[in-house]
Amino acid sequence: MGINDKSDPFAAVGRAVSEGGAAPTENGPAPKSKAASGEWVPAVPDDAPAPRPSHNGHGKPSAVWAYRDSAGRVIHYVCRFDNADGGKEILPQTLWREGRVLVWRWKAAPAPRPLYGLDRLAAAQPAAPVLLVEGEKTADAAAKLLPAFVAMTWSGGSKATGKADWAALAGRRVVILPDADTPGREAAEAALAAGASAAAVVQLPADLPQGWDCADAFPSGFALADLQERVAAALVAASAGEMKLPHGFRLDGNGLWRHESGRDGGAGHDVRLSAPFEVLGEARDPEGGGWAVLIRFADRDGREKVVTVKRGQLASEAGAVRAALASAGLYVNFVRRCADRFAAFLAEVAHSARFTIADRTGWLDASRFVLPAQVIAGPDAEPVRFDGDASAFHYAQAGQLSVWQERIALPAIRNRLLLFAVSLAFVGPVMRWLLPEGGGFHLCGASSTGKTSLALAAGSVWGGGGQLGFGHTWRATGNALEGVAHGHSETLLILDELKQVEPHEAGAAAYALATGQGKGRSRQDGALRRRNEWRVLLLSTGELTLTEHMASGPRKERAFTGQELRFLNLSADAGAGMGAWQCLHGADSAAVFSDNLKRAAGQHYGHAGPAFVRALVSDAEHWQAEAKRLHAAFMLKSKRDGDSGQIHRAALRFAAVAAAGEMAAAMGIVPWPVGAAAAAVLDCFDEWAKGFGRKGLREDRQVLVTLRDACQQSQARFAKVPSGKANAEWGDDDGASPADTSNREGEARALSTLGYVHIYEGVDYFLFHDAGVAEILKGFDLKSAVGALDKAGYLKYNPNRKKLKVRVGPTPQSLHAVRRSILNYDEDEEAEAAAVVVLRESAALDLDTPAGW
Repeated sequence: MGINDKSDPFAAVGRAVSEGGAAPTENGPAPKSKAASGEWVPAVPDDAPAPRPSHNGHGKPSAVWAYRDSAGRVIHYVCRFDNADGGKEILPQTLWREGRVLVWRWKAAPAPRPLYGLDRLAAAQPAAPVLLVEGEKTADAAAKLLPAFVAMTWSGGSKATGKADWAALAGRRVVILPDADTPGREAAEAALAAGASAAAVVQLPADLPQGWDCADAFPSGFALADLQERVAAALVAASAGEMKLPHGFRLDGNGLWRHESGRDGGAGHDVRLSAPFEVLGEARDPEGGGWAVLIRFADRDGREKVVTVKRGQLASEAGAVRAALASAGLYVNFVRRCADRFAAFLAEVAHSARFTIADRTGWLDASRFVLPAQVIAGPDAEPVRFDGDASAFHYAQAGQLSVWQERIALPAIRNRLLLFAVSLAFVGPVMRWLLPEGGGFHLCGASSTGKTSLALAAGSVWGGGGQLGFGHTWRATGNALEGVAHGHSETLLILDELKQVEPHEAGAAAYALATGQGKGRSRQDGALRRRNEWRVLLLSTGELTLTEHMASGPRKERAFTGQELRFLNLSADAGAGMGAWQCLHGADSAAVFSDNLKRAAGQHYGHAGPAFVRALVSDAEHWQAEAKRLHAAFMLKSKRDGDSGQIHRAALRFAAVAAAGEMAAAMGIVPWPVGAAAAAVLDCFDEWAKGFGRKGLREDRQVLVTLRDACQQSQARFAKVPSGKANAEWGDDDGASPADTSNREGEARALSTLGYVHIYEGVDYFLFHDAGVAEILKGFDLKSAVGALDKAGYLKYNPNRKKLKVRVGPTPQSLHAVRRSILNYDEDEEAEAAAVVVLRESAALDLDTPAGW
């Protein structure tokens, strides 16, 4: 076996530590070389002797790390020895040539010493940033925690930064993550000075345990997400470019200054225009418009602020810009001439660093996902500045992901509605791959059934901290709902209590949220403003369905099928006598289970959604293919013979929920077994489809129900045509035989009539005139409605397939003849007859082979 095989020569004994390295084999210590000199061998040849398995004074090492060059060849080893008093010794073992003999020494390589992780650096993309930490163990831990970075370290510890060879980092963006102690911070600063050029140091909280590094357990109040956010901020600083000041200006630690010339050739003097601030760079939107300059400053209380100053606004409303900055805590000299020159500086200053401005959440492009407090991106992506109103949303983080998994995700097992709701929360980031349109689900049920608990649990995937956790209320204007949707694009939008929106506005709001576009608005010059756009899945709650709520208003509006398909109703009753729950997982009652869920959602939130996106960014190609595979598998499993196109359209959205839930499980974000999410979503889909009706168009069934109800409720508005006083046969288009006598005794009891009732050949008919049909079927397409009646067998035509002309009284009338049997139409019985009962195990779906479903 060669020394440069990927199997380390130390691997025979002990636990694996790094790249296959482990404690060495006991084969006796090699004799110590008597030679005082020799030549260091920087690349260990294949025929080199095995390294020393132990040290005379320390025994066997407890951990071994192999330093490798860019080709993967071993350079030397670093071994850790644990002392009896709990301390440790870190000793390098290097190869030396003494004449013709190669010997291993417990000695450091000569300066400048190679870095640990050169092979990782060579395998990474050229633009991949470097994370520099102290110690080999820490570097290995950082590689797992922050895979977007190339984790590296130097040999020799905190005092040896000056002996490291930093040449490999030339041209790289470097983030230095120090240990949480004074030597660690000093080493980080020394690394900056020693040659890591484009670098920045991560600013850690002051209250971390002394000596903490990312190989240690995360302390309370400081989670991985917090570290990631601070590392990302340092990366932005490491990517900083150069600033070019306009002529006559000076920006230093005391503020912004402008040199004013003296009178009559005098020396002149500098005038202070503002308190100090830092220009971070220039920014623009993804289309190259909306140019701005980003500045950072500390307010009077020392709180750091980053403000986007739009140059277009400087040109038209410089006073408003200065007022906003002053309101944020930056002193600006408001003497007219000074204020104008301050604005001129912001308009003219140039900077090589570039940022992308994003005013909504979600995917900015294929590699950058924007949230108000963080941007999840690949290592090569340009930095992003979120320019929306972050305070209006609740993308906060609290608690820990592991506790969230235990108290919210784990109890979802055997609770299909909870599993559905949490799976739904993960759909936003994969909508672009799976769904052609937005939409939502409406949890409907009586109070205290668990609707709010379900919404809080789903919202905790992305954030919390508001009165409704991550959610919002339906009580808002149309414009406000647009803004809320804009701030939840490709995450999750939760709206509580549908009854809080006016019934006549509910349908329009459901349409707007699903279509993903705001109202068209014009600018002052008449040109069309850019529309607000978003892509959301909505989770709504309420005691009434959308149809019931719209009908409850003064206008008694009817919900169209398109609205119902964009806003799918799910019962908040799981059918087990415990409201939304089927399994209480040891809780004393359904109420206690709900309270536990609410409490957990209020303490642990905001971690799962970003973790899901980070996994997507890390391997977008794989997860896109997986999302489509899972989506197709669900569609195949959910399909029934005779399903209408409307059922298929709704199934697409249910399938996205199933795919997202299964992906979250595969990523390890939720502790569900394979197939659990798909099975729960399939149960919910089957229940919805049974209620909606799988066969035929929903509109056709609504026509029959509407006409049936009108006939039942309005029989006083029909005049009766006695059998003996009507024409003997129903006429054709040329008219009908007149009745022998008048029809006065059969007049309707109401002044406004819908038509007549008549028995012909033993069959009872309602004879509707055009005005009656138009009144009852208001909102339907009349031609399609009449076709639905005919298709269902309730309509009678004359032999020429046209309306009947019946003489009732002195004048023949063209009437719609509807069989009185429509009074017996039962939509529920029809849906029940069309339903297909499918027996299956709730968590035994084969997601790997869709054809086997």
